[in-house]
Amino acid sequence: MKKKIFMFSRDPGGTNTIIPLFRPLQERGYEVILYGKDVALKIYRQSGLDANDIAEYVSEFGKAEIQEFIEKINPDCIITGTSIEDFTERYLWKASEKLNIPSFAILDQWINYGIRFSKYGAYNSDIYKDDRVHPFLPMKILVMDEIARREAIKDGLEPKRIEITGQPYFETLMQKVDQITQSAIQDIRKKLNVEEDDFVITFASEPVSVDYRGNIDGQDYWGYNEKTIFKELIKAIVHIVPEFKRGISIVIKLHPREGKKNYCEVIKNLKSNNVKVTIVESFDSYSLITASDLVCGMSSMFLIEAVVIGKPVISIAIGLNRENPFVLDRIGVLKSELSNEELQDKLRLFMIENTFVRPKLNLIKNPVKHTIELLESYL
Repeated sequence: MKKKIFMFSRDPGGTNTIIPLFRPLQERGYEVILYGKDVALKIYRQSGLDANDIAEYVSEFGKAEIQEFIEKINPDCIITGTSIEDFTERYLWKASEKLNIPSFAILDQWINYGIRFSKYGAYNSDIYKDDRVHPFLPMKILVMDEIARREAIKDGLEPKRIEITGQPYFETLMQKVDQITQSAIQDIRKKLNVEEDDFVITFASEPVSVDYRGNIDGQDYWGYNEKTIFKELIKAIVHIVPEFKRGISIVIKLHPREGKKNYCEVIKNLKSNNVKVTIVESFDSYSLITASDLVCGMSSMFLIEAVVIGKPVISIAIGLNRENPFVLDRIGVLKSELSNEELQDKLRLFMIENTFVRPKLNLIKNPVKHTIELLESYL
């Protein structure tokens, strides 16, 4: 009889880490049952996977209801992402503990380690720092590398629960890099309504003002939010426009928890004939990165994906008042720009001087293989 593996995610990052495991597990003879919630369902569909909407099977998302749901499915193993706001995964880990089912949670980012296993969401980050208790824990937490392991332990997670397997989504990205054609890139640009000769800058937004809403739209917590950073980017671009001979198309890649209204005022006040702004909500991340000449943002996973793919990337953290959440800055691979003057200089480097040195990013190889081998050691 086939062993049954239950997989679930809700946030985009966690969903992207789950997807690369689905077919390899099926090919190894497992019955893989895939569930998702909210934005995860759309991402699964885009990847050609037929996922069940957990909301159709669970009327209330509480510990008891999730445990009853898992009891009916009776899986041999549970694999999840690690959402920072939604608690479904946390209740799944609780259910697995009660039912003695091995459970594995895969981290997708080098940020917010312990809080994902606490009773708090991102907007309670300050409270969590004084109450680092982790009542929601899977049997194993799978992390990207030794850096993630060290930082997770520093944030209060038990070393014995943490395993280094690598980031499965990065393996998918690297496999795709050589498959994209110039013709495909032009088609993507047409969908974005970008002129053929335009310099395309994608701004990877993050819902800072939503996730840290208890701290004056997040600005009090980090010293910035997505709107203040975008304004700094526009200010820098407008400053160097007279030196640039091509049109500039800025594409704002919204996070699923954001709406277009977030940027309406900034765009309305933009006064430059050479700069055009487009907002996209559900555009495929890989396609958007490959169609971009430059990717900008704060500390989004989107920036790290762009580095993996080989695109020029600028992390902007103007106003930062605590440790930088961008892991590539923390490890010295790609420093964030902390002033508008620095940002202008970096834009000139990429846009006018056309100078780009690809950052060296040491990734764990074969993360899918490592992850499956770990799972099988408990099955």
